[in-house]
This record gives sequence, structure tokens and C-alpha cells, in this order.
Amino acid sequence: MGDEIEKSNQATATAETFSNLYYKKMDLERHTMEKMYHQDATMTWNGNPIEGIANIQKFCLEKIPKSSTFVQCLDAQPVHDSAVGGQTTVLVTVAGTVKYGNTQPVNFQQNFLITAKDGKWKVVTDTFRSQ
Repeated sequence: MGDEIEKSNQATATAETFSNLYYKKMDLERHTMEKMYHQDATMTWNGNPIEGIANIQKFCLEKIPKSSTFVQCLDAQPVHDSAVGGQTTVLVTVAGTVKYGNTQPVNFQQNFLITAKDGKWKVVTDTFRSQ
């Protein structure tokens, strides 16, 4: 039981650090977004699938207007080793508001599956949905 609580606490700490960095890059340093993703990552943006790190970077730069993100809720769950071949993986769920340019803020939810690669967390799957 103690091991499961420790993994859950580590997942939460990882999610907080990851989300702070991710949304800072998305809002202020978008030209560096590819550093957040695994080379074979997939993104689904409001139902539109994007595959591969180069396509994700291009999409972030060309299709998403300048943003300002406010995270209201964050959750994290460690993914059991048997489901991910022993790779340290965390499911991160984020909810909040995002404002694009001079528009009114809209609610969003974003789910990430992140995995440790060379000592850094990389997004494997990213699913974003706004209202």
C-alpha cells in the first residue's frame, strides 16, 4: 500500500511540474514546444488528429492563436507498469480556461500521457478539447 501512495504522490508532483512548464511554453515560448513531445507523439486538438513531433510543432505555431492559459484543476495517476512495458508513465488531466488573443476565455480540458525519456518527461499522447 505504501508503494502505491508513493507512486501517486510522485505522479502528482510530476504533473504539477510538467503542467507549469507545458503551459508556460504554450503561452510564451511556443517555438520550443517540440521539446515537450516524444518523437512519435500524437495530439488530438478538438477532434483533429496530428501525428509526429514535426507536425505537432507546425500545428502549434501555425494554427493555434497566441494564448493565455489558467489551470484550475489538475489530476495525475501513475500508469501501471504492466500497461506500459515497465516505462515510467503518468496520466495527467488538466482543466481550466484559455484565452486566445483578445477573445473571451473558454473552458478547456486536456489529457496527457507522459513518459520518462532520458531523465525528461515527454508527451506521448495529448488530447485537447475546448468549449
